[in-house]
Amino acid sequence: MSQQSSGQAPPTHLKVILSAQYFMFFGIMGIALPYFNLYCYHMKLSGFEIGIIGSSRSLLIILFSLIWGILADRYQNRRFLYILCQFIGACLCTLYLIADTFISILCVTLIVSVFYAPLISFIEAFTMDLIGDNKHTYGMIRLWGSILFIVMVLVVGELLNHFSYFIIIQMIVFGYFIQAFVAITIPSSQKKKNRKTKPSLNVLKRTNVVVYLISSFLMLVSHGTYYAFSSIHLELLGANSNEIAIYWALGSIAEIFVMFNSRRIFQRFQIESVLIFSFAIAAIRWLLMFYASEVWLVILIQILHAFTYGTFHMAGILYIDRCMPESTKTLGQAVNNAVSYGLGLMTGSFINGYLFETVGSHYSFIFSFVVAVFAGVLLWSVVERGVKP
Repeated sequence: MSQQSSGQAPPTHLKVILSAQYFMFFGIMGIALPYFNLYCYHMKLSGFEIGIIGSSRSLLIILFSLIWGILADRYQNRRFLYILCQFIGACLCTLYLIADTFISILCVTLIVSVFYAPLISFIEAFTMDLIGDNKHTYGMIRLWGSILFIVMVLVVGELLNHFSYFIIIQMIVFGYFIQAFVAITIPSSQKKKNRKTKPSLNVLKRTNVVVYLISSFLMLVSHGTYYAFSSIHLELLGANSNEIAIYWALGSIAEIFVMFNSRRIFQRFQIESVLIFSFAIAAIRWLLMFYASEVWLVILIQILHAFTYGTFHMAGILYIDRCMPESTKTLGQAVNNAVSYGLGLMTGSFINGYLFETVGSHYSFIFSFVVAVFAGVLLWSVVERGVKP
């Protein structure tokens, strides 16, 4: 059984503030993730062009999440940078309202991504710091993001029955500004030491950390078809906007279930065991997606998102937090986010953009299956050798 500290629970008002950050971040994602690529598709962009936009965005997230993370740890000014990125990003996001070609949408995506890049790693670092020894409460705080994700997926799905796809962009812009004002409520969490603290990168060279990051990268590569082309895949199978909304909402409902039970999960199982289990379920999920040709079956398979995202994400955040010394907490989460949701999704989007155009979305899931199996075996081999932080 894993060992968890049992310190005093964080105050209610603090949990509300932290939950609000996830609430807004994933609420906007509930619009962008299922529908932005669908918007691009209806703007007559090709699968390859959509893949370029997704991979280019991920490339900047990789680079700038690291840059912002290093600055936050070096100058101990995470809160200032967090709020700054929120407001500048929101203002730049308004340019989507006039972008109507591949080049213009790509350019806006690139400049917005510079300031969007560090947001989730900052939020994760704030949360890990502020909840102290009560790491098992992370899931209960994080699940509020999934709740608004579900609501926005369903709302936008219904709105698309009555309005044009341009409403997707309007709602994303509006959401960014609300998120920026919510960011002001976050308290400072970094412990004041010297004016400048040079974060050490040596911890990132440890075998267990390197293997985890490679496996995490591959996990998100395997999700490339899912994140970039699921909505389009469903539409090609004959799904309507309500069915697409149900598909995405069901995934978040499933992940809420495991987040709600995060305390029980991590008190009973080692973090490494949860990670390996998540890889196994991912492989099964992508294989089932390859064979599924009915809309209802594809929607049902979405329940497995509870494990390929829910348990995997929680275990990954806790694992990196456990590995990182105090002076590199922000950088650690930034590297984790950059390697997985940055580099992993960039690679996955690019490869699957090509596969979508050449062999179709069904066979793209075979590629995802192979990648997930390899990643899981890689991590398992290191855990079996007893390599730990």
